[in-house]
Amino acid sequence: MIPCTLASGRLCGGDVTRWEIAAATLEAWDAVPLDPRPPSHDQHGRLHEDPDGTAEHSAWIGFSVLLPGATCDTVQQTLTAWILQHESLRSNLSLVDGRPQRRTLRPDDVALTPQPLGPHDPGELCELLRGEFHASCRPTRRPAWAFVSVETEQGHVLHAAFDHVTFDGLSAYGAVGHVAGLHTAIVNDVHEQHHSPSYVDVAEQEVAVGASTRTEDPRLGPWRSFLAEGRIPPAPAASGIDPAGRYDHRLVRHDICDGDRAARLALGYAAEGFPTGMLWTAVLMQAIGNKAHALMSTHGRPSPLWMDSVGWFAGVAPLSMSLPAGSTTRDWVIEGVRAWRESAPAAALPLGLVQRLLDVPLRPQVVLSIIDGSRIDGHEWWRPLGSAIHLGDVPPSSQCHMWLTILPEGVSLATRLPLADGSEAWLDGVAERFARIVEAETSHPYVPHPEALP
Repeated sequence: MIPCTLASGRLCGGDVTRWEIAAATLEAWDAVPLDPRPPSHDQHGRLHEDPDGTAEHSAWIGFSVLLPGATCDTVQQTLTAWILQHESLRSNLSLVDGRPQRRTLRPDDVALTPQPLGPHDPGELCELLRGEFHASCRPTRRPAWAFVSVETEQGHVLHAAFDHVTFDGLSAYGAVGHVAGLHTAIVNDVHEQHHSPSYVDVAEQEVAVGASTRTEDPRLGPWRSFLAEGRIPPAPAASGIDPAGRYDHRLVRHDICDGDRAARLALGYAAEGFPTGMLWTAVLMQAIGNKAHALMSTHGRPSPLWMDSVGWFAGVAPLSMSLPAGSTTRDWVIEGVRAWRESAPAAALPLGLVQRLLDVPLRPQVVLSIIDGSRIDGHEWWRPLGSAIHLGDVPPSSQCHMWLTILPEGVSLATRLPLADGSEAWLDGVAERFARIVEAETSHPYVPHPEALP
């Protein structure tokens, strides 16, 4: 399940239903008292990026999953139960005179209405989804998401998309299995409604903690080092990406190795206690160059209790690695573990807060997200249910976002690449070096080392 853009070749046509919030639910949302809980720092920034929902780019994130044997009735029950479960999906943010306001719909007021749209072939469906997701997935829309289902011979394929204000990457990966499992429970009449821990509460806590954070906070140390030149380090010069540039983007995929080779590489390192995600991060950084900088995305959940919650939990922490030419992959992995242990606590500080405390403009350049499928509930359903993660368009910028996805069938790199002169050739070179490193490391038996993990 590699992040991709919507394309007709990956869609299945059929009878289409759009799921809308019922009129009575919208009236109840209007009437509910203001929720005093503030938006998170990231949510606050997103509100100001698109305050009235008219920005040219909507930057949504979504997923698709087959619900076997589904009917319109079971789809409606599943979506309703899922919205009831997650307060973040029922919490609307808006700007009034430049100040954020929140209204959170009560669970008992949630109701969805099906709107049949008739048969669509894959091309027509692709255009419909693009239009629906672009229009509906906005930070101040109520709701800030869109659901469309397509009836097929196997059941209904659910296509869902969300504004980033209420959804992040791990929410999307986790939602596939959660929604499919929820539908199975409903079909078998064993579902018991419950409420996941709320991202809205996490946002409130984040703001409260941020208000008491001072410039002496030790978690700012990694940021100060990372920002030593007064800005976030740019992509390597060989990429041709100007850190001040405004480039259109293309989502580019490179398959690095198959599952057998990935398992052979990971097995030896795992036996010595090296985390799988850090192993692959270090190898990618090695492929980028002798001196590599990135913002590492983190899942941001306060504890495992929040792992089935949805929201914009994700944070970032700075990661810099520099090793001399000729360093081995093991050197890179050991250095990666050491560097990450120093930097990881910095992820608790949102970018907006870091910018305010350090008074340094923060324009993300290279961002790296690692998805280890084996650690996500329901991952075993992704392939059988034809699941996918979809990404909307983003505004022109110099940000290069890499998603490294580790699945049983292999390891792939999906990159939202700024289309600067030479950037595609640079990325192809990184992927080629990445694959060569993995091949070389797995061409001989893994030799354990006596030294302890740093």
